[in-house]
Amino acid sequence: MDVRDHGILLHSRAMCMLDAGLTQKKVAQDLNVSISSVKRWSSLYKKGSSLVTKPRSGRPPILKRADKIVISKSLGKCRQSTRKLAQRLKNRGNPVSHMCVYRHLTESVGVRSFKRQEIPRLSQKNIQDRLNFARKHQYWTVNDWKKVLWSDESPFQLFATPNKQNNRVWAKNKQDVPSVFSVKFPAKIHVWGMMSHQALSELHIIPQGQSINSAYYINQILAKTCMEAVHRCRNNGSVLERPMLENMSEFIFMQDGAPAHTANATQKWCQDHLNAFWRKIEWPGNSPDLNPIENLWGIVKEKVNEEGQITRCEQLIETVKSAWRDISPSILENLVASMPERIRIVLERNGSYINR
Repeated sequence: MDVRDHGILLHSRAMCMLDAGLTQKKVAQDLNVSISSVKRWSSLYKKGSSLVTKPRSGRPPILKRADKIVISKSLGKCRQSTRKLAQRLKNRGNPVSHMCVYRHLTESVGVRSFKRQEIPRLSQKNIQDRLNFARKHQYWTVNDWKKVLWSDESPFQLFATPNKQNNRVWAKNKQDVPSVFSVKFPAKIHVWGMMSHQALSELHIIPQGQSINSAYYINQILAKTCMEAVHRCRNNGSVLERPMLENMSEFIFMQDGAPAHTANATQKWCQDHLNAFWRKIEWPGNSPDLNPIENLWGIVKEKVNEEGQITRCEQLIETVKSAWRDISPSILENLVASMPERIRIVLERNGSYINR
């Protein structure tokens, strides 16, 4: 018997059972069909519409219900590429392509793949220190955070390779895509900078081969570059000229837990020369996500990458300085304004990273 004929007989039998006074639930149980099917047939029958199942256009679905369950169980798990999922379905007897799995995930399920972010491992002490810091500052307003001067060092390297995920080239052939040159051990420059909600210090370029010990940090960075920014007198100008704060008597200097920063000599210098600063026991270790200048370095590096590959240290230094100089006050304002939310997330996640 043709499948469509079987469908007609099933529909007709269901209508006869309903006419005989049976409930839709009873009819569905006796015929081993869903109640929704019986309701649909009954509605069409009362309207005088045909109960014949119309042929459907289009290709029948390749993924079966069991396949979709297998795919759904992979969500949120590691090492679950579309190729591995397609191979797993093939082993279960349904050979499908990895693109079929990809379309189901992106179009039907509405998810996309992400690379796992590498972050420093937090010790129990790190977690407790982060919680203590967040609890101490959980009631700080944006105006309170505007009193902080955020400082940090960051490396920049020659022949920097752009992010592979974003550095895409649309072409018909792979041969039409230009190569990106790389070297095994590219030279680097290290810079120190400081930011507030409205201004930046000058960048301090650390000479190649120079180790950043407490003596160098105090004499070349803190005593010169940092203090020059702290003692600005102009009321306006660019981000490199204006005062770091409206009221410099209220500033709090922030530095992370690098050895040169936590050395006793550095701590004593800060106590003698700065209005206020967070001592080495106050700032939690392994907490770059709590320092907005880390995001600023990311913005600067993105601007540097837009210039293409740089092959000379002098050119790299000038490009980094130019990108630093072009930072707008609105970026600084937004970064500092994000601090209450960062503190809230740290408390919500019991000391874990904000972007875990």
